[in-house]
Amino acid sequence: MSFYPINLDVCDWLCLVVGGGVVASRKIESLRPCGARIRVVSPVVITRIEELADEGSVDWKQREYLPTDVEGAKLVFAATDNPDLQKQIVADATAEGVLVNVIDIPESCTFQVPASFRRGALLFTVATGGGSPALAASIRKELEMLYGAEYEILVALMAELRSEIVASNNDSDTHKKLFEQILASDILNCIKKRCWDDIANTLGDILPPEIDVVTLLERTQGRTEKK
Repeated sequence: MSFYPINLDVCDWLCLVVGGGVVASRKIESLRPCGARIRVVSPVVITRIEELADEGSVDWKQREYLPTDVEGAKLVFAATDNPDLQKQIVADATAEGVLVNVIDIPESCTFQVPASFRRGALLFTVATGGGSPALAASIRKELEMLYGAEYEILVALMAELRSEIVASNNDSDTHKKLFEQILASDILNCIKKRCWDDIANTLGDILPPEIDVVTLLERTQGRTEKK
């Protein structure tokens, strides 16, 4: 069976994580940047999860799992070390029509979480359909070495450029050529070196004169420096 790739907007979704160990913590950390409402059900949790609960980042129910816990959830993560409990969570989630992810049992998942990392708004994912999480993690590490922090700035810059270029009176073919010229230039290397004057000069040579390059770069820096 092949999985359909999709990026979900889980902002304000109730996402249930059953379990309180290291794997549960990884699931929680992957949800936090996405604005999900995270509920954790487990009698005990590791220190990191307890810290998140204390600061209000997660809602920790300090007790055993109940079948009613899946009600109202949009995503369920079964992250316990109890095989029978894992099966029960799958059955309960399936009965409620809720998507469920089960650690170490890919055939029981209705969705899987790929190995991933972020460079700002740029998201990289690697999946093997559950065949080899270790291989997915290895490839992810290779990609992390290839795509450094400069790509966060590049994506922020391209987002600013897109709003300016698309708002111009030129046609879509002209827009496409401008984007291609920018990406084919030395701009990524300039970003890597943080040579903002060179970036401005490169963009000034490519973009229509009505686009204020200096203001555009200031907005880009503002986007990335907030993080």
